[in-house]
Amino acid sequence: MRTIDITADRLSSSLLQLAEDKNVAILDSCGVGGVDANLMIAGIDPVEVHDISNNDPAETFRVLDEKLGNEDLAAIFTISYDFGLKLHRIVRQPNRSISPSEPDIYLALYDCLIIHNYANGQTSLSGNPAKFDWIEKALSESVPLDQSPVFVLPRDTPANSNFIQSEYFDAINKIKELIRAGDTYQTNLTQQLTIEVRNGLTAAKIFGRLRRDHPAPFAAYIDRGSSTVVSASPERFVRVSSNPAGDRTISASPIKGTRRRGNSIEEDELLRADLLNSQKDRAENTMIVDLMRNDLGRICEYGSVRVDSLCRLEEHPTLFHLVSTVSGTLIEETAYSDIVKALFPCGSITGVPKIRTMQIIDAIENRDRGLSMGAIGCRIPEDTFGLPPVLEMSVAIRTMVIRDGVAVFNVGGGIVIDSDPESEYDESMLKAKALLAAVGSG
Repeated sequence: MRTIDITADRLSSSLLQLAEDKNVAILDSCGVGGVDANLMIAGIDPVEVHDISNNDPAETFRVLDEKLGNEDLAAIFTISYDFGLKLHRIVRQPNRSISPSEPDIYLALYDCLIIHNYANGQTSLSGNPAKFDWIEKALSESVPLDQSPVFVLPRDTPANSNFIQSEYFDAINKIKELIRAGDTYQTNLTQQLTIEVRNGLTAAKIFGRLRRDHPAPFAAYIDRGSSTVVSASPERFVRVSSNPAGDRTISASPIKGTRRRGNSIEEDELLRADLLNSQKDRAENTMIVDLMRNDLGRICEYGSVRVDSLCRLEEHPTLFHLVSTVSGTLIEETAYSDIVKALFPCGSITGVPKIRTMQIIDAIENRDRGLSMGAIGCRIPEDTFGLPPVLEMSVAIRTMVIRDGVAVFNVGGGIVIDSDPESEYDESMLKAKALLAAVGSG
């Protein structure tokens, strides 16, 4: 491991400048994560890249276990929401828009990482020492990405949705009918927004804007060759780490319940209280906690699953969220694929019960979700990179995929029996606000 003299902001800017010519991936807590999410981890030019897509989840999982099990290489990966439909054998609805471009799993493997620790301000190179010199030289010589022209662009780029507002209202009312019929208790409905990337914007500049204006604990920039992922996700899907006794602990932190930040201290206080006292939001959150307890119970030691916190208020620069944490002790010999089988997709972006609700989502939403509502993850092996071994995934919310000059992402929320269609639509657009601003729309 080698320590280098570079700040987090300069490191991020230099990496984004290098991204103009090289394949760069960045997972960034932006300094707003907790004690176990306080790093920026980046890789340049992976030694292996895999786009995994087929109709047999077992074969996909075979490759995933093989690659994540490599103790010499770190992995950064994405999992499409639509892979969950294959996993749970959900027959797709006819006459829907299906995108063949999004891989079930994208997986990049690295023998060298750049790591910034926000807790102590230290930046290090770790892994293959043969690459340290050129990485340090490339970072020091790169001209920081100049985003200033982008910040003053007029926000005139139109965003197109797969629902008009009245159709979104109709979808909500249809879900409420299904709730009355007992098919579902809560359904996460999303609309898909599509925006043409204009005015000299690049994925790197979009990420730079998001990081500056809307820092998130699970931000990501991932060059996948034919597409680029830009994420400002606030939500941890799952984290697997080892304790001193060698047991593996798994935790999940679903988000349900959102309010905007106020324009003053007094308005912030009112919005905090409104969210904390909302019976609807607490009910949504508690439903997902019960689902997560059930999912974790499939792969955890009997009696070890527990709710560490329930409906905790979490503050972000532009939003308030209610967040709960559920954890347990993994059964010995649990494979990476077993974790995905048990938990994917995250219940916070499906609903309850999961399988039936995913069928309802597929029937009502008329486009594939793609990576949106899927997962973004990393796997750090033991010893090789100077970090504790970990598998961590975020939920791919507030996440866009930029492909062929077009940015696509989904936004939505949990629909329950007392949902108000207009309020639910407004909440979905509130969640879209940061991404729309980053691409010059809204």
